[in-house]
Amino acid sequence: MGFLLIGWVLMPDHLHLLIKSEPVASTSRFMQELKKRTAQQILSALSENQRVPWCEKMPARLRLPPTVHSESQFRVWQRRFYPFGVYSEKKRLEKLNYMHGNPVKCGLVASPEQWP
Repeated sequence: MGFLLIGWVLMPDHLHLLIKSEPVASTSRFMQELKKRTAQQILSALSENQRVPWCEKMPARLRLPPTVHSESQFRVWQRRFYPFGVYSEKKRLEKLNYMHGNPVKCGLVASPEQWP
């Protein structure tokens, strides 16, 4: 699946991605595949690190209730993603600045450069 990664910021409880899918219509398929693969890796890493206290607790937080009719037992990502069309250089810079400013806005760092 082809895409251009323009920017990203990983936050403690969410992820910002600015991508350009090739073709653009494949964005939904790209996000589905990304969420599927990363969820499998995250659940595997949690399972392999059960001696770490927070890794032991996380699967219970991610477990789906029995009323959910799904093939999955866990939900790592929310069901939807929120696409936003970026059609100009001005809008691209606006989105990048918003993403990189998010750790500052949340009080995690004093400036975007401090966020790893």
